[in-house]
Amino acid sequence: MWNCSKSLTLSIFCTRLFAVLLAVGVCAAPAIVSWYFGDAPAIQALHLPFRITIYLCAVPGFILLYCLNTLLKNIRTGSVFVLENTKMLRIISWSCIAVGVITFGSGFYYASFFIVAVACAFFALIIRVIKNVFEQAIELKSENDFTI
Repeated sequence: MWNCSKSLTLSIFCTRLFAVLLAVGVCAAPAIVSWYFGDAPAIQALHLPFRITIYLCAVPGFILLYCLNTLLKNIRTGSVFVLENTKMLRIISWSCIAVGVITFGSGFYYASFFIVAVACAFFALIIRVIKNVFEQAIELKSENDFTI
């Protein structure tokens, strides 16, 4: 039977899997870009900017995955409505914004990146709303803890 514990375990596993896949993607970026665009001389000019975009996005990507892993570990230990989790959610949202800004700039040489930028902005908004809910819950919990 599926339960909360199994769901958390799956989420932690997927977070760590994505970290490994991101590391592999960064290491294989030159090969991936060559495969994706091909080796036609007219397309060669896109290889370097595309790789730079991948490398720049990897930094906030790793930060996001680290914070997500920390958040999930806190939840697993029962520390749900704590300030550290709101900090992790804030960093996750800023990581989404960073990737959004990078891909927005990259959209001027490869238009599909504009879609990624919009998706990142949308995810950042959702994460900010969740962070605000957590902050309110922490405040309510704090008030309840002082009430006898």
